[in-house]
Amino acid sequence: MSYYKPSFVLLLVTFISIQLTFPLCSGAPSSPEEIYWKTKVGDIPMPKPLKDSLRLGPNERVVQLNSNYKQDFGTHEALLYVWGGHVAKTQIPQDGRVIYFKDDILSKVGVKMKLYFKKINNQAKFLPLHVAKILPTTSDKFQVILNLLFVNPKSTLAQDIELMMKKCEEKGVKGEIRNCVNSLEDMVDYVTSALNFGKNKLVVASTKEDYGILLEYTIQKVQLLGSHVVVCHKIRNPFAVFLCHSIQNTYLYNVSMVRANGKQTEAFAICHKDTSFWNPRHYAFEFLNTKPGGKPICHFVCAEAIVWYRLPKNNGEE
Repeated sequence: MSYYKPSFVLLLVTFISIQLTFPLCSGAPSSPEEIYWKTKVGDIPMPKPLKDSLRLGPNERVVQLNSNYKQDFGTHEALLYVWGGHVAKTQIPQDGRVIYFKDDILSKVGVKMKLYFKKINNQAKFLPLHVAKILPTTSDKFQVILNLLFVNPKSTLAQDIELMMKKCEEKGVKGEIRNCVNSLEDMVDYVTSALNFGKNKLVVASTKEDYGILLEYTIQKVQLLGSHVVVCHKIRNPFAVFLCHSIQNTYLYNVSMVRANGKQTEAFAICHKDTSFWNPRHYAFEFLNTKPGGKPICHFVCAEAIVWYRLPKNNGEE
């Protein structure tokens, strides 16, 4: 039984073969993606986790993941965005780290928090645009994509691809707009066009802190950046896929901190003002001993995420 068109297979296999034989240099200037970025976004610097996702480098493969990967509950992604799920208390580290916090913490300069900012470890690269456009990413084409990438259906890679598809097909919660993108061009188009961002008032960045060790941090300064925010999370997958979404009543902050070792650093924090529609069994409520609809709940954004936000207009309005 044939699951795919021969021409498509030839295209993808040819691309993979070329990459394996003549790897593209990830540092090459004026790549098509960089040119597109410049055209659509202007002089805004491309965040490192996005730039690192552009092309395959020497000795890299299309299907390559960190075999030592494990679910890290020190970051917000596993807990916050699985809205219908529930994490057992036994799965949460008991080392005093802060995963969630109430928004009043951000008004307390000098407050100390035990935090863990994981290092960027998702090295998956974008496929070229002409390949990404025709690569199926919906669950009904699961077997097709396994065949195209020569992935064993019983392998961990297959599980990652299936999980990626499920994440991308999940319905958004109340007030959420979401979309999965598998190319830089798709990400730029989605954020700047679908969400009506203009490049003259657009900022793109990522959390700088990725120390990878649990440390005590002291908050020194907090700046409210606005509520027109889109965050793109890189999903674990053999090729780069980002889940981009925005949620109403969500506010973005830039938090300047100092590590226990004395080094200055910064990180983005997101605060959700309305949690009335969250799953009552969400771990955030257990962690903070609160309920849906209570005080706003906040968390830091890890270094792998791309944060897009719109600057206020001259009159202060967003």
